Amino acid sequence: MTLRHRTASADVEENILEAAALLLEHEGPGALSIRHLCATAEVAPMSIYNHFSSKSGVVDALCRRGFDRLYDALETAHRLSDDEAALRAGLVIYRALALDRPATYQLMLMRSIPGHEPSERAMTSAEQAFAQLVRAVQRMMDSGRFAQGDPREIAQRIWAACHGWISLELFNIGFSDDASVGYDGLVDLLIAGLHPTR
Repeated sequence: MTLRHRTASADVEENILEAAALLLEHEGPGALSIRHLCATAEVAPMSIYNHFSSKSGVVDALCRRGFDRLYDALETAHRLSDDEAALRAGLVIYRALALDRPATYQLMLMRSIPGHEPSERAMTSAEQAFAQLVRAVQRMMDSGRFAQGDPREIAQRIWAACHGWISLELFNIGFSDDASVGYDGLVDLLIAGLHPTR
């Protein structure tokens, strides 16, 4: 699992983060010791302290990067001209990212590392990612496909439902024969329930 050594100083921070992500996904939060991280990233401890101040700084950077990547991925959904297609695509992307990097997802949204509290920068990244869902909900309201309301509140409800499904799926708890079909059905239910009443 040792990463290829890169000597350019501009790459050191990314190298450390990639090593941390690998350790987190393959060995769990307990593997994120300074010693193990240095061995995997092939850097001296001082490199970690210089770039992140501490192990907690590395963890927080992983959290921020996860939300930043989620933001970027959801941005692609907004390129779809159809409002409902954009919302559905965003929710599918959200699940796909969670399943692709489940330990990172749990770090971001389940506080899986005891004692770690997200920094203000991490919370800002989380808010920006959430704003993408708010934007999708606002689009649905503007086109008349959702009843009017507080888009942040509606986005929170959609997120809570999808997060609940994904959490059960990650921990292999549930009775759905096909998780993908079940998740799509959940999205159908959410969208139908938010349609304007006639």
